[in-house]
Amino acid sequence: MSGAEALSRFAREHVAPVADRLIREPDFPYDIWKALGAAGHLGYGLEAWGGTKADQGQLFDLAEALADGVEVIGFATSWMTHHMVANGVIAPFATEAQAAAILPRVARGELSCCIAISEPGAGAHPKHLTSRAEKTADGWSLTGEKAWLTNGPIAGLFVVVAIVAEDAGRKRFGAFLVPEDAPGLTRTDSIRIDFARPSGHCGIRMDGVELPDEAFLGGAGDAVETVLKRFRRIEDAIGLATSSGGMAVEIRRLASVLSADQAAALGGLAADRELFRTAARALLIESQGDPASPAHEARLLSLRAFARGFQGRVRDLIAAAMQDDGFLKLLSRDMTELGRVAERVDQAKLARSGAVLLRSVD
Repeated sequence: MSGAEALSRFAREHVAPVADRLIREPDFPYDIWKALGAAGHLGYGLEAWGGTKADQGQLFDLAEALADGVEVIGFATSWMTHHMVANGVIAPFATEAQAAAILPRVARGELSCCIAISEPGAGAHPKHLTSRAEKTADGWSLTGEKAWLTNGPIAGLFVVVAIVAEDAGRKRFGAFLVPEDAPGLTRTDSIRIDFARPSGHCGIRMDGVELPDEAFLGGAGDAVETVLKRFRRIEDAIGLATSSGGMAVEIRRLASVLSADQAAALGGLAADRELFRTAARALLIESQGDPASPAHEARLLSLRAFARGFQGRVRDLIAAAMQDDGFLKLLSRDMTELGRVAERVDQAKLARSGAVLLRSVD
């Protein structure tokens, strides 16, 4: 049995039976998360630290299988974020000592890590970030506030991006490993998010959090390039896998509530989902999880726009359904809202690309 098959089976047996509750309630299912770790499903890509080997294609299949099996896109988002922070931030940039202290616990499901970049009223744009890390005789002192932290409520460790210096008005950033029980760190209520349950969000406030030098993620260098921008690209790329899994659930649920008159429309969704899946999986494999090139970004933007259009057609079919499937409406809402999170940024990138084309014909 492949990893994706085993994960799908776990999802069907342990999560799908309570999916209706999970998609409606904000409480995170810690018991299911603990069982997920005990079964070996929280350490993919972390084989050097006791987890399971997984290449980019396998990670796509795993994320897709989980989203399809659990039927709750919010739960799949938490699983995806857990692996993105471990594989995309800590594993490549941690020292041997840092990795040895953190990643075996992550692989066993004993510890989850959260990326802390965005700030209240500023988003994640480096120009507007204000959290600072001041050098001290014994290490660092962190002050500032972060918001919109996916998996923040369940995190035992935060990877915090903060200003470490300013040169001629240009901010330089570093990344820090901050345990949840660090003196001076408190969780705060983030902006209320009424979708993608049970994936939790929170903020953190840092009031002079004292950290040793060993908390500095030195391998990350300029954290804007290696953590902030790279993490966003990885998040966008692997997020296509959970979208594909969610599309499969929507198609399956729609098949149970539509009439024969909608057969062609439903078949069209199924065909387009297969096209989306094939293209998204190829993108992740070819880019090794980091679609940084202009050509890869163009494909990513196209796929994300495709997914938003797909959700519009799903909503139309839900409206035409013979009966009311409350779960399907909630799933469609979650898929739609997650697709809208970066829509404004996507449109700005497309506008810049279009402007270049317009200038080329002047």
